[in-house]
Amino acid sequence: MSIEIPIGENIRIWKEFNPFELSAEDGFTSFFGHDSKRHLARMGFNRERISIKGRWFDVLTMSELVRMRNSSDGYYRAIYIQINWESGEYYIGKVNRPKWSELIRYQGSGLKFVNKFKNNEDKFARYYIAKCETAENTEQLEASIVTNELLSDEKCLNLVSGGAGTTKHPALAETSEKKREYMRNHPEQFKDMLEASKKAFRKGTPALRERNKRIQEVMSAESYREMSKVRMEKWRAEKPLAYEEARRKIRKSIKSAEVQEKRMASLKKWAEENPEKHIQWQEKLLASRTSKEAKEKRKASLKNWRGSNPELAKANANKRAKAAAVKLSKQICMLDLSTGAVLKTFPSQRDAARWLVENGKAKNTNCASSISAVCLGKPCTTGYGFRKKAFGYGWRFSNETDSTNQTCFEFLWRTKE
Repeated sequence: MSIEIPIGENIRIWKEFNPFELSAEDGFTSFFGHDSKRHLARMGFNRERISIKGRWFDVLTMSELVRMRNSSDGYYRAIYIQINWESGEYYIGKVNRPKWSELIRYQGSGLKFVNKFKNNEDKFARYYIAKCETAENTEQLEASIVTNELLSDEKCLNLVSGGAGTTKHPALAETSEKKREYMRNHPEQFKDMLEASKKAFRKGTPALRERNKRIQEVMSAESYREMSKVRMEKWRAEKPLAYEEARRKIRKSIKSAEVQEKRMASLKKWAEENPEKHIQWQEKLLASRTSKEAKEKRKASLKNWRGSNPELAKANANKRAKAAAVKLSKQICMLDLSTGAVLKTFPSQRDAARWLVENGKAKNTNCASSISAVCLGKPCTTGYGFRKKAFGYGWRFSNETDSTNQTCFEFLWRTKE
């Protein structure tokens, strides 16, 4: 036996009765009260169907509802209708929940329905009328049921047409990228904000200072350095091209005049404020540069560089050779130690050294280093005074001698004293 119950103009319920419910008029009326049919409907004892504007839906039982869980993501997705059996008002909605307890607890979110349900919770009965595989399916089905025509019914508690929800929420990274793209395309709108942010970051906001303090308390410098090292190595292994490009940009920025000037000013300020630490740092730096390990490492690195850059190495060698030639090709004057007169002029120190060798005054051309020491006025090996003569003669660069011999004589006389 079945019966069709009209609820308003657009909603009808078809219900099949069994003998158990047929006895409700006598036995169950006293237990449930005068509204026994509504309570039996909520208990879901019999097969039911609901018509919404002539479209029929099978009401899902609790056992069917439990088994409709999506196997891929574990979500329960369904369309439901809430019916007030006294007033005939109804509300149609969709539900997407990952847990059974959340599915049962969720009643609906429409503002008009929530206000009605809050004051008349015991008068509403909820029926699940369709199951869906995806959230997109629930929106499409809800949109096909809750139309503008249905919203015109005064008994309908829905305020907007169905399918208004969003199925795919953008990820946080996508949202951030969209914001960055918009800021890049409209820099004039965010200029003041960016300047204020940079200023606050350089100055150090209370939140930033508190965060740095927490980091210092939790992590030591060694731990933080080790963590940074691991992250850098991972980045280098996963994205070598991006790593090399970043390194190239850093080297280029460090070599710029602006950065160098800033670094020198910072170092100068630190040296003035910490003179003792600066001296210790200088000593440590000098020791690290002149140590045996540093020299061997520098030598090996230079050798590897020559092997991988032969053309540049050759160009550097030619450059050094030219610089040495310019240094040694200055015109040299040989002076008499007694009078200071110019005895002979040579086009270079090498030529003067060869003349000394040919005349038996020196054994080989390495004597050019002694001539250079006299010309440059280098300190004596004894640690007292400066070199004044070599191989029995005085030596000066020709551009440092006067046209007269008197100047040379006075110079030598002063050196004798």
